[in-house]
Amino acid sequence: MPDILQLGPFMIRMDWVVLAVSGFAGYAAMQWKWKRSDIHDRPFLEPLVNALLIIFFVWKMSPILLSPSLLREHPLLWLTVPGTDIGWWFGLAVAALYLYRSWRKIGVPWRLVGDMLSVGGVVAVLVHNLLSWQYGMPTSLPWGISIENPEFKYHPVNIYRLIITLPMLLWLWRNALLMGTGKWLLNTLTYYGMGLMVVTFFDTKTEFIFSFSGEQTVYLLMMLLGVGLSVFLRKESRQATQVKKEEREEKQNDAAGILPSDTRNVASDPIGPEKSREEERRLLQNNSSGRRWSNGLGLVAGTRLSPHDADHDEGNAREQRKPE
Repeated sequence: MPDILQLGPFMIRMDWVVLAVSGFAGYAAMQWKWKRSDIHDRPFLEPLVNALLIIFFVWKMSPILLSPSLLREHPLLWLTVPGTDIGWWFGLAVAALYLYRSWRKIGVPWRLVGDMLSVGGVVAVLVHNLLSWQYGMPTSLPWGISIENPEFKYHPVNIYRLIITLPMLLWLWRNALLMGTGKWLLNTLTYYGMGLMVVTFFDTKTEFIFSFSGEQTVYLLMMLLGVGLSVFLRKESRQATQVKKEEREEKQNDAAGILPSDTRNVASDPIGPEKSREEERRLLQNNSSGRRWSNGLGLVAGTRLSPHDADHDEGNAREQRKPE
């Protein structure tokens, strides 16, 4: 594949064309998934386009920001001078801040945002490695590729990335129901970042920080973010389970007639509703049996005595026992 694409008087770098096509493929994948979400009527992808423009213009203007004298001495030279790495990272930071404010303003959940970016990024990496060959470190393995001299072979880094990317994309496709839960983002950061980190050991690299290249630093940060997100989601899941359990217990207690204030002390409450009903039933039985016993005594005497008659008879008996 040529390094320069000639279109009449214009010359375009081929790696820029491949990058643009890969980005468009990732954008199309996100748009296709977004139309199947519950909040597809919200403008989720518009801020993403603006963020890409922010990154490009900050990257392109970075030589002027770092060397203002360039604009004074050669006013039109900045149009042909490429941007710098510092401008790339600064533009990425500005774009991330813009996306955060925009998506928060329209009320898009962060889990759905993360899942959308995951599927878009995986598709973009897949297309980019399909369209361009990338040579790694020298190797004597039979699948090594050569540039000009067949005696010198190199690791096909783009093929290694494809081997890592295809299973990740297959998992995203088979677990479509998990979209919006944050699981896509979690697995992409953790496992996909781990796989891409392994591929970097076969690629040529320049030291960036702590013996890591810039690419390795990005993948290391991805894995660390994945571990942190895993801890957060597990903690949130436990809290949600506890809340559902308490709500279920409250509904059961309400159905049994227990006051909400006593829901946590039902087992130790000595006067529960079942015990109260039992005692009331036992008391009524005792009262009814007592009344039946007293009425039975009256029937044996031939009549049922009232309390007044009983008091009168007892007074007459005392008068008869008095001595004359």
